[in-house]
Amino acid sequence: MSVTVTKHAIKRYRERTFDFSASDQEIVKKLGEIAKTGKIVCGKPNNKDNCTEIKHYGISVVAVRDGARLTVITCLGDATYRKWVKSKGGRTFISQRSIYDDTYAGCL
Repeated sequence: MSVTVTKHAIKRYRERTFDFSASDQEIVKKLGEIAKTGKIVCGKPNNKDNCTEIKHYGISVVAVRDGARLTVITCLGDATYRKWVKSKGGRTFISQRSIYDDTYAGCL
């Protein structure tokens, strides 16, 4: 299975884990590993019913499956960050345009 990571997912990983020192390639590798070996937590609503939240190492990502290809479209952060966001009244929303965004940062 090939895993692709978007630039948006890298940006969100940095913002939500406060890891500003890691290179893009290190983040692509980590997000790819989370997507490949993580546990599916729940489905996310979209029009093709192929979007899922995957969690591993305490970090959650949202990925879209298209055949044998898995695309990580965003990083939701760890449990502490998500709890903080929920306490502030924020909510997770997956835009449909993210599914078809072709600005990929890297593939595994």
